[in-house]
Amino acid sequence: MEQIFEALYCTDDQKVEYATYHLTDMGNKWWKSTRALVQLELGEAVPISWEDFKRIFLDHFFPQTLRESRARQFMDLTQGTMTIAQYATKVMELSRFASYLILDEEKKTEKFKRGLDHRIRERVHTLRIQSFMELVTRAAIAEEDLQENIEYNNQRKR
Repeated sequence: MEQIFEALYCTDDQKVEYATYHLTDMGNKWWKSTRALVQLELGEAVPISWEDFKRIFLDHFFPQTLRESRARQFMDLTQGTMTIAQYATKVMELSRFASYLILDEEKKTEKFKRGLDHRIRERVHTLRIQSFMELVTRAAIAEEDLQENIEYNNQRKR
């Protein structure tokens, strides 16, 4: 929604109206009852700001405890048995909940690198890559190379 708002140069009032227009079923019912309470609290003449709406919405549908849980998942995340593509997707998915930990591209890249399988991390570490997507690409190449080496060694054993 925020990407749309940015492209359309929406005001706060327009953002709230547009977002609530797109609510369906339970979300719509929730907003109808919540809006009345918020308006009582703010006063009828005071519009509900976009920041207030987001806070209220998230508190209801995505409580702070759940957000903190996702942030911890991000902090503890390592590649494990995931492929590089799966790991990169998970890093991007969970990074939204820990934006305070990865303030820039370099920190996100470093987090990704620290969580890599040690054999892949060894292969990409010396490259000193600071771009997240570049590191993902190089790590995928290293993963593929590592897999080929494993398959080659297995065939040699036979």
